[in-house]
Amino acid sequence: MMDLRGAKVVIAGGGAVGARKARFFTHEAHVVVLSRSFHPDFADITAETVECDLSEMDDDAIISYLRDSFLVITALEDVEVNGRITALARRCGAHVNDARGEEGDVIIPSVVRGETYCIGISTHGRSPAMARHLRLCIEEHCGDIDGMVRLQEALREDLKQTVNDQPSRSRILNAVIDDPAMWDALPHGTEQAKEEALRKYL
Repeated sequence: MMDLRGAKVVIAGGGAVGARKARFFTHEAHVVVLSRSFHPDFADITAETVECDLSEMDDDAIISYLRDSFLVITALEDVEVNGRITALARRCGAHVNDARGEEGDVIIPSVVRGETYCIGISTHGRSPAMARHLRLCIEEHCGDIDGMVRLQEALREDLKQTVNDQPSRSRILNAVIDDPAMWDALPHGTEQAKEEALRKYL
């Protein structure tokens, strides 16, 4: 996990895979997509799209697009062109992810994201289906994670004022997470759930 605000991410390939990768990064990075054509999903993705034929461009022309990029993602059908762009990206000092599963130094995980948390899941490229399965399991079975994070944050502040030793504070916080009744209290709001937790565990 890295803060990519203001970073440049270049994606080679405007197909469905390129669109998925672009959507992953556009919430914080400046995304540039290079392709001969673009998948319809790009209509609602805030990425800069550049129409070009990478297979016909010389190295200097490609480098002009890759220069100053933090990450380059290759998502073309042509494996040879992907490899060539990877080599040029490394010459420019960029990190590389190959969306087709070839070797790179960045793995883009399957992500479960809320307002207060972000969970990345990876099988190191061996089984994208399993990464997706784990993501769906978390979304379906882990309850209101945002609500519990907010409750834990509020409790920590109160406990710092009322419980002197760190081990006791940790014990209370862990007990709240393990208590089904506390999860059931989350829909009533953070403050009410916090008061219930303090009554129960202090």
